[in-house]
Amino acid sequence: MFFMKLLAALGIACALGGSASAQTPVTIPEDYPAKEVDAEFTADGPTLLFSDSPEMVYKTGVLYRDTVKGKLRLFFHHVNAVEQDKKLAVLVKNEDQLRPAAYKITRSGVGNLSYNYMEAGKEAQQLYFADAQKTQQGKLGFGEQVELLSGKGVVVPQNMLLTGTVDFELTRPAQVTVLMGEKASNLEFYNEAAPIQPMDEHPLRGTFANSDWHYKVKKAVSVKGGPQKLKLAGAEEGYAQGVDATTGKPAENYGNYGVIYYVDFKVKGKKPVSFIVNPIGGEFAGYGVLVSKEGRHLVAIPENALYLGANIEEAVELGKLSKGEYTFIWSPPGASNLPIELIWR
Repeated sequence: MFFMKLLAALGIACALGGSASAQTPVTIPEDYPAKEVDAEFTADGPTLLFSDSPEMVYKTGVLYRDTVKGKLRLFFHHVNAVEQDKKLAVLVKNEDQLRPAAYKITRSGVGNLSYNYMEAGKEAQQLYFADAQKTQQGKLGFGEQVELLSGKGVVVPQNMLLTGTVDFELTRPAQVTVLMGEKASNLEFYNEAAPIQPMDEHPLRGTFANSDWHYKVKKAVSVKGGPQKLKLAGAEEGYAQGVDATTGKPAENYGNYGVIYYVDFKVKGKKPVSFIVNPIGGEFAGYGVLVSKEGRHLVAIPENALYLGANIEEAVELGKLSKGEYTFIWSPPGASNLPIELIWR
């Protein structure tokens, strides 16, 4: 076990340019003079189903529902605000009267139930980005349903949060429903009659195409070139546009929750470049992935504390990157504040 941990530590050090310490706290003033990098943007990937309104669930019923097919991603974030235990479930139902629908879960990260919403959001991202993933697949005949979280939903005590991201595929159109029901209710029966709950004051639900966002930094970064930055999940960037399938009205994903960012960049020069995540919106806790020629490395943000941002100027250096090509993979965590900046200096 010690030998395996040593190998993992050495691998991370190589990816970070030989740095002995994977992370270092840093202070980034609000008026820090970094230039915005020039990056090429493209979007592709799965259709996103976003279920986060109502965030505080005061009545049982359907929290979001749409009929979809193909490659999909579900991001959900709900708190049981009722006095009794309730059950949260994600149901997929085949409504095709002639043909079966095959489903397959390809990646999943669902946090443990928690009163600490930031802790739950960070853990869900750790599980989602982890290398080890268990796939689940099967076929649904006409009218058949499957529950994706546990097979029977998850019992959520009062004031606890359940949040997560699930990537899955459907070979044919099928109804996907996120619902909150009674602890002892039959999910399949309840799914047929459950009322659709209205959104709360934060209209964060909908269906959004192309939920993988790619940024390719056009010019290599270097110490000699001076500090540079890229802002992610901010209003200037723009938010994903879609439709709330329960009402047919336009939807905007404020914060781009459930969007996976891929930032490709090159480092040049003899001196390693400091790579920093700066949460400029406030308190922040999440995970990301740094990919280099040395491999794929899961990184906590931050590593040695639950969150950043108690001091608004607090940031974290993920490492010092030597010459080479890198990809940073990240997604806005539930319960954290946005936007963030990536800084190279």
